[in-house]
Amino acid sequence: MFNSDSCNINGMTGSTKWTWDEYFKNKETIEKSGGKIYLLDMINHPIKGSTPISNEIFENQPDGTYFVLYCHSGGSSGYVQKQLTPQLPQHHIINMAGGIGMYTG
Repeated sequence: MFNSDSCNINGMTGSTKWTWDEYFKNKETIEKSGGKIYLLDMINHPIKGSTPISNEIFENQPDGTYFVLYCHSGGSSGYVQKQLTPQLPQHHIINMAGGIGMYTG
């Protein structure tokens, strides 16, 4: 499902994305309501609370789980977000706008 060699700067255009501020706000709301949310590291640059992306992370998750992808710029994660969304329609796949370069944690 996830191609670890994916890299396409065109991914930034037309992807479903959040800013880091939106991520932190939405994370709190989702978790308070009992939902699951994963911050997925695509570049081996872990942020507190992130999980390395893998095919296995998408398995056996409850419907409605949020997967928020980040890379260096938001290009590759946007590309992957657009590839995964039709494959996992029961989940929310989000691209982190600006990638790690815009991290505000």
